Amino acid sequence: MIIKRSVAFSILFALSAFAADEGAGVREASEGWRQAAIKQDKAGLERGLADDLMYAHANGLKQNKAEYIASVTSGPRHYDTFKESDTQITIYGMAAVLSGVEDVTPGKGEAYRVRRLEVYVKHDGHWQMAAHQSARMKSPDSN
Repeated sequence: MIIKRSVAFSILFALSAFAADEGAGVREASEGWRQAAIKQDKAGLERGLADDLMYAHANGLKQNKAEYIASVTSGPRHYDTFKESDTQITIYGMAAVLSGVEDVTPGKGEAYRVRRLEVYVKHDGHWQMAAHQSARMKSPDSN
C-alpha cells in the first residue's frame, strides 16, 4: 500500500513539474511574439505565430498571420511596450490557453489596457500563438 502511494505521488509530482515547464514555454512564446511586434521583427513573428493564426483586435479587426505580420512590420513602430498582469496559463496537452490583462503603450497615441485571451499550440516542439482576442478595459487610474 505504501509503495502504491509513493508511486502515485511520484507520478503526480512529475505531471505537475511537466505542466510548470509547459507553462513556462507558453509564457516564453507569449513574450517572444510581443517583443518581435515591438521590434517589427518579421522573422520573430513568423516563428512565434501559427500558420493558421486568427488575431482579433480590441477594435474588432480580424487578421490572419500574413495580414498581422504585414501590418505590424510596416511603417513607423506600432508598439513601444506591453506590460502584462493577472496572467493565467492552462495546458491542455498540445494546446494552452493564456488569459490576462495587458497595458499597451502604442508607438503613437494614448496608452490603453486590454483583457486578452490567447490560444497556443505546440508545433515541432515549440509553442506558437494560434488565436488572440482582446477587449479594451478602463485604465486603472481612470474613474
